[in-house]
Amino acid sequence: MSAGESASSPAVALDAADLRVDCYVRSDVPAPIAEIVDGVVGRLESLCEAGRIDEYRVASWPPETGAASAPSRGELVTAFERWADRNGHSIEPGFRRRERPTSPLGAESDAPDERVRVPIVALALSTDGDVTDPTALRGVVPYTERPNAVDERTYTVDEWLSAVESDAVDRDAPAAGRDPSPVLGGQR
Repeated sequence: MSAGESASSPAVALDAADLRVDCYVRSDVPAPIAEIVDGVVGRLESLCEAGRIDEYRVASWPPETGAASAPSRGELVTAFERWADRNGHSIEPGFRRRERPTSPLGAESDAPDERVRVPIVALALSTDGDVTDPTALRGVVPYTERPNAVDERTYTVDEWLSAVESDAVDRDAPAAGRDPSPVLGGQR
């Protein structure tokens, strides 16, 4: 599919009454990228004001290892991977785990260290704000549908927001015989 083509809506059926969107952003982005992040936040604000989502929160990605009161980056990514596995999706290429080799000087422990690469912006969609709870986590964006080895489709944050925005416009306009499609599937 070319970049200009429109795909079917990203998976995850919206129920604005209880949908919370946690927007995770990298804190070390250059100014032009920060403007794009600000645009994403503005779109989330508009969706919240329109009643399409219940609430949203913007947070910097947590450190590799977190405090006891909040999940670490690794714990978040593990929860996102579990959601993807349950729904036949993948969170790659947006998220990646890499093993960092041990030091050749022997200054570190012998165990290899794993690093988690996260996207500049990611959305975690949940029913109660606990994105590490598998019963509450309804979706993660970006994600990749992989129905088979040949066909795969990655949905971006921009595409998900556009799908929700266009669904909101479609719901506001009268449409005879229109069968509304879900925007956020995830529950199988």
